[in-house]
Amino acid sequence: MRNSAWRYGLWAAVLLAVGPASASAQPTIVLDYTYDTNNFFGGAGSAQRLALQAAANKLQSRLTDTFTAISPGNGNTWTASFPNPATGTTQTVTDMSVPQNQIRVFAGGRVLGGTTLGIGGPGGWSGSGDLAFFNSIARGQYDPFAAPSTYTDFGMWGGAITFNTTTSWNFSVSNGPTSGQSDFLSVAEHELAHLLGFGTADSFKNLCSGTTFNGPVSTSLLGGTHPSVTADHGHWASGQSYLGQECAMTPSITVGTRKEFNELDFAGLDDLGWQLTPVPEPTTVFGIAALGLTGMWGLRRRRAAKRLAACAGMIPAGVGDLSAESPQFDRNHRNGAGTTPIRPESPNAAGIIQLEP
Repeated sequence: MRNSAWRYGLWAAVLLAVGPASASAQPTIVLDYTYDTNNFFGGAGSAQRLALQAAANKLQSRLTDTFTAISPGNGNTWTASFPNPATGTTQTVTDMSVPQNQIRVFAGGRVLGGTTLGIGGPGGWSGSGDLAFFNSIARGQYDPFAAPSTYTDFGMWGGAITFNTTTSWNFSVSNGPTSGQSDFLSVAEHELAHLLGFGTADSFKNLCSGTTFNGPVSTSLLGGTHPSVTADHGHWASGQSYLGQECAMTPSITVGTRKEFNELDFAGLDDLGWQLTPVPEPTTVFGIAALGLTGMWGLRRRRAAKRLAACAGMIPAGVGDLSAESPQFDRNHRNGAGTTPIRPESPNAAGIIQLEP
């Protein structure tokens, strides 16, 4: 992927990771409970943590992008920002090191009110340093100095997800919810997908026109029919389905039901810039029917070349060239905080999933 900075969204779905891990390097979602001060997730090995890890496993199992490491120092400094999962207030972490291919996700819970089950999305950042350092915060996926309206890819250091603490949750990975329960696995997948850019990334929103989504992979998957999105471009429209299964990335989930992440949901991630593995073979699928989809993924775009072409000449005047001695810059990727905001999303703009009675 090639675009990132400040994102915050949410997600719901189910994870049944099956089959051997890929031998190639891939982004890994690392769950961090530092700010779970309300103890929603309990201790190591709790059902809540196991379910969230299952959701993370399902999504990351299909990702193949290579994310550069973020290594502050030698005059390069940055501050990550995100809504504290336990309080909702802006939390900052200065000069956090993020290893190659790691996506750091701060998870927790609080009372969200109303019918909201979860909130989640990518984190923001501000920093000062040389051009190579800024590119590393963008994880090598996009040009942090380009206009957001030009973005066709996405990358992030990580972000935050929060779950409602007063909901009657089903935390089982293997069994769906009973009557009166909300399915945590479904909501966790939904929130993590928002963190990965679904409905929150500029590269996703740039493909939306009214309530029509113009992503080529998603459209091809539906035989040339464009998927529908909500008016705010944050979700698939209510009722959007694939092969008779309602998509995980619609705005709500009915109590007592489970909604698996399906191939159209993955196609949305593909369109916003993620590089994905092909549809799993029947022996390794996550319970998603792969009926005749393997050929569709042969339509993959050569994103690297596309990104290089898109970024050519986009470094603004006075910024310097792509040399090893690039000058120092200051950039803020949080709208309304500091100067020269790069991203249109505010730090508290998040994807949300609602409960349907």
